[in-house]
Amino acid sequence: MENSIIGPRLRFATAVARMASWIVRTLNIGEGAALPGKVLLRIYPDAIKDLSRSLPTVLISGTNAKTTTTALCKEALSGSFSIVSNVTGANMEEGIAFSLASRNFLAESKSLGVFEVDEAYLAVIGTRMETRIIALLNLSRDQLDRVSETRMTSGKWRAFLGASPNIKVVANCDDPLIVYAAQVSPGVLWVAAGLNFRQDARSCPVCGGEIEFSDSGWTCSCGFARPVPDVKVEGKKVVFGGKTIEVDLGLPGQCNVANAAVALGIASLLNVDLDSAVRRMSQMTEVAGRYKRVAIDGHSVRLLLSKNPAGWLEVFDMVGDDPSVVVGINSQIADGRDPSWLWDVPFEALRGKEVVAAGERAYDLSVRLHYADVAHRVIKDPLEAISACQGNEVTFVGNYTSFQDLRKALDGSESPFLNSVRRLGERIFR
Repeated sequence: MENSIIGPRLRFATAVARMASWIVRTLNIGEGAALPGKVLLRIYPDAIKDLSRSLPTVLISGTNAKTTTTALCKEALSGSFSIVSNVTGANMEEGIAFSLASRNFLAESKSLGVFEVDEAYLAVIGTRMETRIIALLNLSRDQLDRVSETRMTSGKWRAFLGASPNIKVVANCDDPLIVYAAQVSPGVLWVAAGLNFRQDARSCPVCGGEIEFSDSGWTCSCGFARPVPDVKVEGKKVVFGGKTIEVDLGLPGQCNVANAAVALGIASLLNVDLDSAVRRMSQMTEVAGRYKRVAIDGHSVRLLLSKNPAGWLEVFDMVGDDPSVVVGINSQIADGRDPSWLWDVPFEALRGKEVVAAGERAYDLSVRLHYADVAHRVIKDPLEAISACQGNEVTFVGNYTSFQDLRKALDGSESPFLNSVRRLGERIFR
């Protein structure tokens, strides 16, 4: 960053925030973005606005796949732009503010912001930055103790986009709540990205009637209906403007082809060559530790993160032929305190596999698995649960803190003392 471009108070604030980030990372109590971002905003409340000045920005939001889609988009665009992004996944005000502190002001003509944004903060962040494009993925129940009910969120997005006609929108036309939010924008690129979990989209946001889903889309008797898609996903291919693009990703699951389709939609609005964008995305094999395989006590373990029913429907596709599955469920602040969402997940799909329930809420999960008629064991420690599996190939699926706990245990950074410090930090600063 060129210090002469920003004022002394903002320079001081970013310096203090970087020191805070170094402390957080040294003590292994976080990714080093959220707490430093809080420090930055406390010293300089307008940091997001001032650090993003003259930076055209893409914002990506939704309940699921924000981090993966942002990573795919970042990779797709990196050949054409110098990207500023919240690569750690810290997607609220503080995380985005600290990510902006790394901006290179000397690369002004080629700089582009690509940020994932928590669904509750989209309007707040979108009005503080020079937002050019917003991508909307899906809306599904998740952390209702913190985030508004899905229809309320859709309504807030609709009001924001209705007041922001210059923002281009890339939206999932298969989700009625996304369509309701996006349709007020004058120019929307509709992507048929799919919607497997439909329980939150059964009631029409226009009239309250019942939405009917079919193989060709969805419609309501009031006339509210699925828009004609501009971008379609057909197996491992993306069809866009009469052109068929092969999408051969290193990331597993059909859902990631849909995520790549959204990224291609964004790339097209920025006049980026789509074939080049696909080649760059195909090189990715993990996103913030997700999807990769690691060796644990003689097992080959794929690491997946899932935090709600919609995410779990995608996970079932990624488990594949792995004979053993370990599920880690916590209920820390970052996860949401209420694990009742477990009852909306069709765990019946795991019948016939070796299943181990782990994490702080392993027994809550065990009750749900019992009623799903899934044979399982309870071993609360995820590493012990993986080691106890009989199958050589294992899928570990954890919600947010369970997934992060396992990552820290694998890299040797977890200890009882540091774990306690981290938990205390989460309680104080989240």
